[in-house]
Amino acid sequence: MGKLRIVVAFGLALVSLGAILWCLVAARPVEWSTRTPSPEVPDTWELTAGRTAAGYAAEREATTEVVVGRASRADLAGVPAGRIDERLRQVKVTVRHRLRMRAEDELAATLRQGSEFPGGIQRFTDDGFGAIKVLGAVLAPTKRLAPVLTTSAGHTTVEFQVTMLRQFQQGELMELAFQEPAGRPLIVLRRAVTVLPGEWTPLRVQGVRPSREGPERLEFAVGFYPVSVTLAQDSYGFPDHQEEDDFSWATALGIGTAVVLVWYLVRAMGMAWWQRTANREFAIGLLLAAPTLLIPLVAKDFTPFAYVILFGAVPALAVWHAGRVLPTSPPWTAREALGVTALGVLLSLGMLTWSWLHEQLPPGTLLTGSAIAALAAAGSAVGFSSDLGIRMVAVRLAAFAAGSAVALLALALWTRALVDGVYPPDSVRLVLGLGWALIPVTAVAVATRRWSRRAVVVAVVASLLVQGWPTEWLDAGSWSLPLASPAEPKLGDLPLSPLMRGVLGLLLLGFGLLLLRLWRLGGSIEAIGHPAAEATMIAGLMVLYLTPRGSITIADSDVPLPLLSITSIVAWLAARWLLVTPHPSVIEPTSPDEHRELIRSALHKRLLLISEQELYRLGRGRIGAGEMTMADFDERRQALEEALRRHGRDPETAFATAAGCPPWVNGVYGFAVSLLLSVPFALLYGSPAGVDLSSFVFDMRYLLTLPAFGFLFGYFYPRVRGTQPMTKALYLMAAALATELSGYLSALVEPDIGGLDKVQVVAIVGGEVALVCIGLGLYWEWRLMHLAGEPWARVRNIRSVRSLATPLLAVVIAAVTTAATSAAGQTVDRILQGDEQVTTTAPK
Repeated sequence: MGKLRIVVAFGLALVSLGAILWCLVAARPVEWSTRTPSPEVPDTWELTAGRTAAGYAAEREATTEVVVGRASRADLAGVPAGRIDERLRQVKVTVRHRLRMRAEDELAATLRQGSEFPGGIQRFTDDGFGAIKVLGAVLAPTKRLAPVLTTSAGHTTVEFQVTMLRQFQQGELMELAFQEPAGRPLIVLRRAVTVLPGEWTPLRVQGVRPSREGPERLEFAVGFYPVSVTLAQDSYGFPDHQEEDDFSWATALGIGTAVVLVWYLVRAMGMAWWQRTANREFAIGLLLAAPTLLIPLVAKDFTPFAYVILFGAVPALAVWHAGRVLPTSPPWTAREALGVTALGVLLSLGMLTWSWLHEQLPPGTLLTGSAIAALAAAGSAVGFSSDLGIRMVAVRLAAFAAGSAVALLALALWTRALVDGVYPPDSVRLVLGLGWALIPVTAVAVATRRWSRRAVVVAVVASLLVQGWPTEWLDAGSWSLPLASPAEPKLGDLPLSPLMRGVLGLLLLGFGLLLLRLWRLGGSIEAIGHPAAEATMIAGLMVLYLTPRGSITIADSDVPLPLLSITSIVAWLAARWLLVTPHPSVIEPTSPDEHRELIRSALHKRLLLISEQELYRLGRGRIGAGEMTMADFDERRQALEEALRRHGRDPETAFATAAGCPPWVNGVYGFAVSLLLSVPFALLYGSPAGVDLSSFVFDMRYLLTLPAFGFLFGYFYPRVRGTQPMTKALYLMAAALATELSGYLSALVEPDIGGLDKVQVVAIVGGEVALVCIGLGLYWEWRLMHLAGEPWARVRNIRSVRSLATPLLAVVIAAVTTAATSAAGQTVDRILQGDEQVTTTAPK
């Protein structure tokens, strides 16, 4: 009977697999005819939302004239001087929209009233005629003149004029993107477009067949589809081969930064980590996989291979490494396994619904195949588990098997749709995100030496956010048939494809793992002198200061790579200079009581030193006046010297210790205080923005760099130069200021930027660094006294001008920085905020 049950169970499993293969073979490609109507032949009734609107739209005539010319001095009068580069070409693009309609048209009456103008001019022109995007460096915001209405002979003509100023390098192409009207109902069914390129030549025309074309004029008609026109400069010839300089400082700095960063990453792992065979094999696997991620930058034909490596091979390598390193397997319960299965079934139902709606499979075949696959899989699970004699176990296994069968069927149909080229657009990113999630799940488990359910949930959510925000996942058309492909988002010059988002996610994950390692090492006071902790801190600081400042081109490809900024090198040198070996006389307290005794002893020694100074200062006058004899003076002097001799002649070091707190705790306090002090300056750099989690964190790096120095200050406080909190804070200020100013080195040496603007940049950056560091030093002084149970007034007396000098200096610095910020113009704002930004479409 047992053998018969096993045979039946295997048979049912084969039936389930056969049903899935049957559905896979029966599936057919989704035909283009099942898509929404082609934009070139629109449904007039649907687009205009009514016969009356359709009639009006058919009677109206629309023309668009685009004039490209050289920007004059008057046009550039309102542009900040620092934004104009005389070596480049400044271009003025003028767009004139004209709409002719009958005088009794309701639209004419609406435009004549102009109740939503001027605020609604952009919305009306972009939604009614279709937005026109001009790709190039923006010199000034787009300007729109008031609409001009002219009525004669029973017809009304309204004219809209839009002016855009752009700046182009020599040989750079200009792209004019004519987008389809977004407003409904449509105001016009077709519009005639005329492009007058001036000193430019039409190079490419995509999406339309011109009715007239020549070197000075280009005419075509636009309907409800996007059109792109690319212009080339008349005075520039494209060379067959671009000569490169033999030496590039940017490339040398990039290579040097990469070498230093890799060296510190190797040191951060520690010798014990490298002595394990599993870790060495894992590092070799990552080293072999790393070059394949650069394949799309050189040979785009091999991009699928890079996707397989990043979202398939690397996650498999991470799971294999976790299985070898961790002592236990994941402690998942049956209820959790069923919950994950339920989520998988929900996602599978989404794919099956897509197959139903778009007729990838006939409804009857889809329902029959799904039912057979699920029921047969459940029956097979019951057959295999019935000998256990536990009904609940058999039921759970049956539910798990049925859900797995449905998921496998959905995966098979999705793979077939992917091969056929017609599939739900965002489903690819979902599968890639779930596959990539295995990397952070196993990485966190290995770093913390245990499996955590909470870490799994956070890792999966973060992995999906790496591929895009929920608003991007849930936009219209994300799970329907592919629409017209939008412009690919970019981070600076870096295209944010799913592959590149995964690579940036690895950098973000690596930074998170550095923090986890600092947390693990920072639980004991010995971490202050641990080489691995120092290397980890420096590597994290260098990663924060990796900032794209330009681009280079590899071989003959058109894909730019971000350069590594000099700020990363300066951050490394500043951190190495800031951290020194503690003074031999420094005694680290191991408990709050020991810290209290050290502080009280230091306060007593300070009292004796002040008394000795007062004795010499007042004794001279009192001896001369006869109020004190030399015997009395010597007796008091010897008593003070004897008391000081018992304290020792070593410098005061009680305020140079970790106060009995773990380095991680001190580092978190330093980071939090520095972050609070630097938050007001976020207005200068702008609020962070990004199309996904990685680009968002990248954009907020300016808000984390100074707090990172604060974390270093707290974590390695005993090793920071100086023996007093304020002295250490001043050394920290020197290191942070050199690092921060190095990021603006190119702007400070630019001859086209005015001297006043450069002074304002230095004043703002220096004021921010000084305010954060001095504020951190004052807080640390208060904290050391607070942990010792002593009032802060014993070291910072408000009645003493000398004690108030430092707080007053911080107030003055804050006031000067505020004044410089208020007086800052657009040029200073542009320098501080940088030119790199995340874009989702070409600039308008």
